[in-house]
Amino acid sequence: MKIKPELLLTKDQDIFIYNKILVTGLDTTLINYITGFIVNEFKDKNFHIDTSGEINVNQTGNLFSENKTLFLLKENIGKLDYNDNLLQEDQFLIISSSNSNKINKIKSEYIKSKHCLVVECYNLSRIAKKTILSDFVEKKAMHLSSDVFWYVIENFNDEYVLLLNQLTSLSLFGKRFESVKDIEGVVGLENKIEINKIFFCILGNNKALVDLYKHNILSQGDFYILLNSLKLYLEMISSSLNKDEALSKFPKYLFNEKGNFIKIYNLLNYKKILLLYKNIFKAEGLIRKNPGLYLDIGMRFLLNTKKIITS
Repeated sequence: MKIKPELLLTKDQDIFIYNKILVTGLDTTLINYITGFIVNEFKDKNFHIDTSGEINVNQTGNLFSENKTLFLLKENIGKLDYNDNLLQEDQFLIISSSNSNKINKIKSEYIKSKHCLVVECYNLSRIAKKTILSDFVEKKAMHLSSDVFWYVIENFNDEYVLLLNQLTSLSLFGKRFESVKDIEGVVGLENKIEINKIFFCILGNNKALVDLYKHNILSQGDFYILLNSLKLYLEMISSSLNKDEALSKFPKYLFNEKGNFIKIYNLLNYKKILLLYKNIFKAEGLIRKNPGLYLDIGMRFLLNTKKIITS
């Protein structure tokens, strides 16, 4: 069976009726997001998550997993046989990988089986964005006029993770949006694409960083775009076991920033990541209490972020 990622995320789907799940496509950020979503569903059901890269049918989980196991394969898929039916009753398999000849063969077999699920991750279509937006608005109890609703569909990002970022920023400013002018002012869509690249300039000198900040952050909405972009890249790093996994989550359209991303990855460790999250939470709290001081609070936040990373 095959399902679209937006339906998996927005509808109440019973994924436990499938003992094999394939998450594939070309949007690597969405592939990793969907994989994390599914893994968390299994964790909530007390499954042991085996990330060894091997399928060990003798695996019995652990004391806290009730002997139920989910095998997560992101590599070594070359050894995988889609006809392998050795999984036990309480053993499940999820394969997470971008398209390849091997994956395409597995996909064609999984689609035919009622016991297998395929989730294909690509840039969102207009219909997919409508589904995601409708679900987000309902869950956040928001009201968007018809003009605003369709403006979001046409102008917000076609990559799921970045779209969710934009919608989250929007939700911070209220529950009702009646005019397109209002939403443009909040989200800052007027060609300010450089905001989400400020993170990659964090290793430059302070004067250049401050100048970049002042040039791009002209509203509270701009600051939230910056903050959410930092969260996105930090999540890519903190949720990865190694550099290669972090790079697999890195958006392809930011290929020019890959070198700086690797430099930042190499500077971080567990302690620094915790400090970065604390810095984010502190900035969010200060902005909520003092929205008119977003420029000064944001600048101090950015310089503290650099200090933590480079210390």
